[in-house]
Amino acid sequence: MTEQLDRRADTTRQQILRAASRQFARRPYSLVSLDDILADAEVTKGAMYFHFRSKHALAMAIIEHRFVLASASVNELLARKLSGLETLIDIVYLVAIEDIGDEIARAGLNLLESIGRTDGLQADVLGQWVDAFAAIAGKAIKDGDIIADRDAHGIAKLLVSMYLGLRQTSNLAEPDQFLCDLENVWALVLPGFVKPDRIDYLSQFIKRRTAVAQKKATPLAADALG
Repeated sequence: MTEQLDRRADTTRQQILRAASRQFARRPYSLVSLDDILADAEVTKGAMYFHFRSKHALAMAIIEHRFVLASASVNELLARKLSGLETLIDIVYLVAIEDIGDEIARAGLNLLESIGRTDGLQADVLGQWVDAFAAIAGKAIKDGDIIADRDAHGIAKLLVSMYLGLRQTSNLAEPDQFLCDLENVWALVLPGFVKPDRIDYLSQFIKRRTAVAQKKATPLAADALG
């Protein structure tokens, strides 16, 4: 009986997380009410408060849930054992594809930007993102793709900032344009840390990744949210 109740409770929790993600993926945090989430999830206010003490706590849970899912996806890419810089490029395009078409991914990044500074969650998540990128950039230096005297941690910060900044200046609702913009910013940053004899190859690698991403990426449905 206890196991059955636990499964039911977990199902309800996931139901609330998915409904909240649908809302936060499409509208700013301040414009989404608990009533919106409850109506979408089709659960009672009591069920909501059993799992999350507030809208803010629910939003923070989405950020953390997204980080766990993203870490698993990155580990799958790392298992492919491409060169360090190819891996960094692939990770950024993976983030973009999911940001364009996955509600939890979009909601997680939206919320990280809007409320993530609370309780230091933004610094923690982005810090782990930067550290992971720095480790891969260090491998790229050993691979001979990145100029030897470049700072791996600085490159990692640049790439994380590059993507988060692009979310503000481009439009995720227009995938082809967003991915072209991503390709263009890669072209601008590569000469700053990549060995000159590797730029042509990596530029072509990025173009191929853009073309693949444009085929895979599907924008979120602009459904009615009440």
